[in-house]
Amino acid sequence: MGQAFPADGCLIEGRTQADESLLTGESRPLVRGVGDAVIAGSLNLGAPVLMRVTQVGHGTRHQQIVALMQRALTERPSTVRWADRVAAPFVGGVLLLAAAAFGVWMHVDPSRAVWVAVSILIVTCPCALSLAAPSALIAATGALARRGVLVQRLDALETLAQIDVACFDKTGTLTEDRLALAQVVWPDGDDLQAWQRRAAALAAHSRHPLSQALVRATPSEDAASWPWHGAREQAGQGLEALDADGRRWRLGSAAWVGVVPPTDLARPAVWLAPQDGTAAPPHARFEFDEVLRPDTAGLLQSLREQGIRLRLLSGDRAGAVQAVAQRLGLADARHDATPQDKLASLRALQRQGHRVLMVGDGLNDGPVLAQADVSVALGHGAALAQQRADIVVLGSRLGEIAHARGVARRCAAVVRQNLAWAAGYNAVCVPLALLGWLPPWAAGLGMALSSLVVVGNALRLAR
Repeated sequence: MGQAFPADGCLIEGRTQADESLLTGESRPLVRGVGDAVIAGSLNLGAPVLMRVTQVGHGTRHQQIVALMQRALTERPSTVRWADRVAAPFVGGVLLLAAAAFGVWMHVDPSRAVWVAVSILIVTCPCALSLAAPSALIAATGALARRGVLVQRLDALETLAQIDVACFDKTGTLTEDRLALAQVVWPDGDDLQAWQRRAAALAAHSRHPLSQALVRATPSEDAASWPWHGAREQAGQGLEALDADGRRWRLGSAAWVGVVPPTDLARPAVWLAPQDGTAAPPHARFEFDEVLRPDTAGLLQSLREQGIRLRLLSGDRAGAVQAVAQRLGLADARHDATPQDKLASLRALQRQGHRVLMVGDGLNDGPVLAQADVSVALGHGAALAQQRADIVVLGSRLGEIAHARGVARRCAAVVRQNLAWAAGYNAVCVPLALLGWLPPWAAGLGMALSSLVVVGNALRLAR
């Protein structure tokens, strides 16, 4: 219990709950009994079980996702800098220009032909042009690193400034990896606090995520004030124990407790009721909801204001996805999405000409992170997702994504300024060198000064 399943297989003995959130995006632990399939890499949360291995190595769901991610990485759209495109023809043109100038000056004034050619070569040395983008990118990545944002691919900053669609995973990305108590329904005329203290004290005997959420929502001194005896947990069902008067109580699913749940209940819930043989025992219902990260709403609002289209891609069930989408005002939300579905959705956007940002944290996000024009993984996420992402946000602070885009846009502006300076410098100095008005020493000084201007402009990003 508490360990990851080592391979794909099916259970042949026991009953438990499996946390598959990093593999499928499902936010709640899933009940797994005899004959049910379990996935390599998912966590066993409920009880010790015995499984039959059906797939190992490359045949497991885990490895299929990894293989899909590797294929997506090779098909990712490439970005080529303007400076990289012009560098080769620029150097060739400079050499031809210097040779032509040497030939002309051999007829005009042979004594000056060599230093005119040398001046042209020096003044057009593409230092400023070559430094225009790298100096800005390095300064920007250094500034981001000091804020805990690690840029693993420098080109990603250029593309981040150009994105027009942002896609997000839900579980563990927009929401935290825990649930919170959202509502309590208790019998009329009874004391709410008494019901909650009683339930929290019993829940403290379990490591189930819903039990832990109930304990966190109740002051520890209140939970400790209600004694239980003989507490026992039934995997996939709930807990039962005796109170101080010897009365048996159960906390868990509606069927386990013996009550009929509301037909319109959308949130995960547990029930608490005494087991005194009555058909409809008095009971309390504790409903839970996913917890949004503190800066989720702020990030989405910032992106909306910049005209970026937002999309939610989640492997979770429809009810959970729609609930989060409504809270965040997201009109475009996909649920029950497999890694292949997410990849297909993102590729469709790219075929339409969009530049797509993908933010995720799970192993199931690996393929779509590899395919996206720019990908961001959160620091708490799966190691494989972080390895394939262009940017990793340490501390999982979503607000840093908006800041990183701001830095990327400033970086793009600085690169354009540097390129304009380099082009202007060459437009002025090359004719002077051709006319023989710029000696080699002056050409060297101008080349050095132009490089200093480019680097100095880029250093503004480091502030």
